[in-house]
Amino acid sequence: MITAFLAERDGSPVGRVAAIINRSHNEYHKDRIGFFGFFECENNPATAAALLNKVTEILLSNGMDAVRGPYNPSINDDCGILLNGFDQQPIMGLPWNPSYYTTLLEGLGFKKARTLYTLNLPLHRQEPPERFRRIVEHMKKRSKLKTRTMDIARLEDELVIVRDVYNATLERNWGFVPISMEDLLAAAEDIRAIADPRLLLIGESEGRDAAVAITLPNFNEILAATKNTPHWLRLIHIFILMKTRKIKACRQTVLGVVPEFRDHGLHAWLIYEQFIEAKKHFSDAALGWLEDTNSEIIKNCRLVGGETDREWAIFESPLTA
Repeated sequence: MITAFLAERDGSPVGRVAAIINRSHNEYHKDRIGFFGFFECENNPATAAALLNKVTEILLSNGMDAVRGPYNPSINDDCGILLNGFDQQPIMGLPWNPSYYTTLLEGLGFKKARTLYTLNLPLHRQEPPERFRRIVEHMKKRSKLKTRTMDIARLEDELVIVRDVYNATLERNWGFVPISMEDLLAAAEDIRAIADPRLLLIGESEGRDAAVAITLPNFNEILAATKNTPHWLRLIHIFILMKTRKIKACRQTVLGVVPEFRDHGLHAWLIYEQFIEAKKHFSDAALGWLEDTNSEIIKNCRLVGGETDREWAIFESPLTA
C-alpha cells in the first residue's frame, strides 16, 4: 500500500513523500515496519516535519511500530539518502539528493540503520592483478564451473534464473524481501534497450544455475545530456543520443552466488570476466551497492582495483502516537 503526499506553499510544490506498507516485508521478517519513500523536500525543517508526520499518521493507523526509509518503494529498488559525493555525476539506479537531507531527517529523530556504499573501479587505468588472473585461469581449467552470457532473445526465461539466484543469495541480508517475477518482467524492456549482453553473466555448475552478475551502462549520462532539451523534444533527443553517444561508465547492479557454491570461487570468476569485458567498452565502473557484511564480494572487488566511493544511508525511527 502506497499513500502519497504533496506539500505546497502558495500553490507551488515544496516537498513530497509516500507512506509505504510492504506486506511482503512484514510477513517475511515477522515484524511491523512501515516505510517512507519518494522523499523530496526544500531545506526547511517544518516542511520535512509536515511530510513525515503524515507518514506517521498512516503507518500508526495501520499498526506499524517503526518507520524506515527512504525506499522507492522497496529495498529491491533504489533507496537511501546520499551522504557524500554530491558534486559527482549521478549513476543509474543510485539516488541523488541535496546534502541537507541528512540534517532534516536527523532533526526529526531518525537514526542511520544501515550504510550502503559503492566502489569505483577506474577501468581506464587499471589491470587485474596477475595473481588474480592466474587464480581465475586455474579455476577455469580445474573446476566444473562455467560462465555464459544471457540470451536477450530469451530474456524472460533468463530472468527466472536471476530471480531464483537473487533470492537465494540475499535471503539472509538485512531487510531482504524476495524479488518477484512481476518486478523483474517490468524491467525487461529497459534491460533490452540499454544492456550489453556480454556483461550479463550466469554461472553454472554441472548444469545448475549457481550465480548471476549483471552490469549495465550508466544511462544517466544520456539523460543528463538532455537536461536542457524542451520536454516535447526530449524523447527524440534521447533516441538520437542512444545511437550516437558512447556511454563512458557502467554499474554492476547484481552479483550473487547461491550459498552452496560460495566456496567455489565464483565471486572472483564473475568479477574477473566482467572486468575484462567492461574494460573494452567503458572507462569507469561503479560496483554496488555493497553492505559491509558482504566481505567476500568486497575483497574481490578491491582485488581488481575497486576504490571506496559514495555512501548512502537507510534511516529509521520508532513510531509513537
